[in-house]
Amino acid sequence: MSPFQVQFSSFRYLDLIFRLCYNQRIYVFEEDDMSEIIAVVNQKGGVGKTTTAINVAACLAAAGHRTLLIDADSQGNSSSGLGISKQNLKENFYHFLMHGLPWSQVIMEGPLPDLYLMPANRDLLPVNHELRATANWETHLKKLLEEKLPAGEFNFVIIDSPPNLDTLSINIMAAANRLLIPTLPEYLSLEGLADLVDTYRRIREKINPKLSILGVLITKHLTTHRLSREVTQNLRENMGSLVFETVIPQNVRVAEAPSHCLPIIMYDPKSSGALSYQAVTREILSRCGQKEHELEIK
Repeated sequence: MSPFQVQFSSFRYLDLIFRLCYNQRIYVFEEDDMSEIIAVVNQKGGVGKTTTAINVAACLAAAGHRTLLIDADSQGNSSSGLGISKQNLKENFYHFLMHGLPWSQVIMEGPLPDLYLMPANRDLLPVNHELRATANWETHLKKLLEEKLPAGEFNFVIIDSPPNLDTLSINIMAAANRLLIPTLPEYLSLEGLADLVDTYRRIREKINPKLSILGVLITKHLTTHRLSREVTQNLRENMGSLVFETVIPQNVRVAEAPSHCLPIIMYDPKSSGALSYQAVTREILSRCGQKEHELEIK
């Protein structure tokens, strides 16, 4: 047994937690007019959360699915990554969330047909305190999306969550029906998974019984590194098919794409990063119950 495997043994109880989540996670909408709301969550920074939100949203749009990407992080990296100047934003996600501004006033067109963005910036900084002052604050965002977003307007809503488990994050998980969890193939990146799963279970039990875990996505994977291979293997052994078959490789082109304000499928469509995000998007569509003919990225 390697030193890493000894360390990882302390997380063996995650097997039971994640398998419980997996056994309950399949929830396919029968209504044609309902959106899939997928929250990309992880309270640890640097795991590729925003990169995943941008590129999965772009791949869904490229596959012909009308997709809204909501930037719910005060850093606004999803916004800047798609070419939106955060400094010049007068109306954004904060104004939709806290002032009930119509969605049409805060949504912008993305660089692809069928891709739309609700941007964010530092206006979101006081939002946790302000949310706590509202009635039924846990379901505030859920109620807004149900009341203000027209049924059938978007096939998918992807929410780029803040890197913590705060009031806004609870709101996001209460509004979503699926969680997409990116994680690094490193020991320290796994430490927060237990807290995240515990939060998920409490929200599912008390607030949002339809919430499910769509899957765990391994990002910044290095096949040449022993640690990366060992963590990936242990994740698959402990979490089974809850882990996506596709892994996102450490890829310089993926890192460069936001500086050009483009998703990777537009910046370098033949790169390993672009091909990997297209592959995981096919898995997402399959797990969401989409028909096989809808899985091809155009």
